[in-house]
Amino acid sequence: MKWSKLRQFWPLYLMFVPVAAFFIIFHYKPLFGIIIAFKEYNFAQGIWGSSWASDNGFRHFIRFISNGEFWRIFWNTVILAAFRILVTFPAPVILALMFNEVKSQNYKKILQTFSYLPHFVSFVIVYAIFYSFFALDGFINNIRILFGLDKILWLGSTKYYRGIFVGMGLWKEIGWGAIIYLAAISRVNPDLYEAADIDGASKFMKMWHITLPAIRPIVSISFVRTMGSILDVSFEQTLIMNNNMVSSIADVLSYYIYKIGILGINQYSYATAMGLFNSLLALGIVILTNFGAKKIDEDGGLW
Repeated sequence: MKWSKLRQFWPLYLMFVPVAAFFIIFHYKPLFGIIIAFKEYNFAQGIWGSSWASDNGFRHFIRFISNGEFWRIFWNTVILAAFRILVTFPAPVILALMFNEVKSQNYKKILQTFSYLPHFVSFVIVYAIFYSFFALDGFINNIRILFGLDKILWLGSTKYYRGIFVGMGLWKEIGWGAIIYLAAISRVNPDLYEAADIDGASKFMKMWHITLPAIRPIVSISFVRTMGSILDVSFEQTLIMNNNMVSSIADVLSYYIYKIGILGINQYSYATAMGLFNSLLALGIVILTNFGAKKIDEDGGLW
């Protein structure tokens, strides 16, 4: 980089310093802590004073791979993540396409505001709202009683847990996720729609042949990013919704690592090994997904 460029844009680089400092301090510096996964970490001895784990440092990795409990939780995570990908990824795209068809700008702004407001509410509040509907004495069960039906233990049933889990996350994030697609749609040349109208194209044809191709690179990038977090099922949501009646399908990796590493006694190395395994697997998924996205569309993918 030439010093002339640096002098010319020094205010911008100065503004970037806090951002760089944040990532260095809270994201890159802690990476040195992954060495704990290969040691018998003891808080009193510290990272460097703790002895190396047996089996050439891979004792904790072998331990969780051979642990049936871990694989149950791993598949719980994959299933929940798959449901979230299938439901919550296309939903913001569909919502953005629907908003694009609203002609009244004032009405459109009102709908957008109500759709993304839940994003700014914590999962504690969101769960309280859902609890008022799905509790044993909640609104839905009270309606069922009026029609002579039995109550359903919605929040304590493995049959309904995943559906409510995904639905809660969808309601909270769908509006916020649609914003980036709306921004991409707003850049589409209106002349293309006018030409399509002259040719007699329907709304569906205009959406399929004009709108979707215009936002395809954004959709591709978002999909790669989403696949990178496929194993990162919401810890906060799981912590709030989990209970003894649904724990057999509700326990996920992030929650299990929390229980082992924070609530457990001197299980830091084991929890770190699981976290490292989770991160490396997610990295592999991102690389493969990005490779596939580039094959489908040269403008797709993150790099």
